[in-house]
Amino acid sequence: MFGAITSGRIADFTGRKGAMRMSACCCITGWLAVYFCQGSFSLDIGRLFTGYGIGVFSYVVPIFIAEISPKNLRGGLTTLNQLMIVVGSSTAFLLGSVIPWRMLALTGLVPCILLLVGLFFVPESPRWLAKVGDQKEFQAALRRLRGKDADITCEAAEIQIYVETLHSLPKARIQDLFESKYIRSVIDFLLPKPEQ
Repeated sequence: MFGAITSGRIADFTGRKGAMRMSACCCITGWLAVYFCQGSFSLDIGRLFTGYGIGVFSYVVPIFIAEISPKNLRGGLTTLNQLMIVVGSSTAFLLGSVIPWRMLALTGLVPCILLLVGLFFVPESPRWLAKVGDQKEFQAALRRLRGKDADITCEAAEIQIYVETLHSLPKARIQDLFESKYIRSVIDFLLPKPEQ
């Protein structure tokens, strides 16, 4: 939960790739702590690290996929991401029934290491680069994603309009939920409904 809550700030500060690198390192640390644990404390620390990393992944990976995908593939690729999560969970469940738990912890390292290596071969999100004002890298990343001969002018202009619109919006804060116009909705959400 804490990973998911902090993931937006991390992804905005370090970039989508930076957040995924940090998450992969957290997960690797966690899986190694689980593998080498000698008691409940180190097991809990390992689970804390892996949980935090997966919490950040749960936000950053779909955002990254959506931001680097062309419009016509965006929905399919983000759906495929969810399918792969379910396939991975099912595979881990099946493996856990036939191999010892320490070996299962080592199998958790495999996707993390593959991700770290794979991130060297993909560019940063063009939308994030445009958002932070890195125009040169923004154009280069978009060209690399769409191909050398692709016309990226329309998509680049569309991203720039999106970024300008995003910057013009007021910043939302947690305190805004307690303004008079929202407080009733918040209270209705938090209070249990009486049974009829």
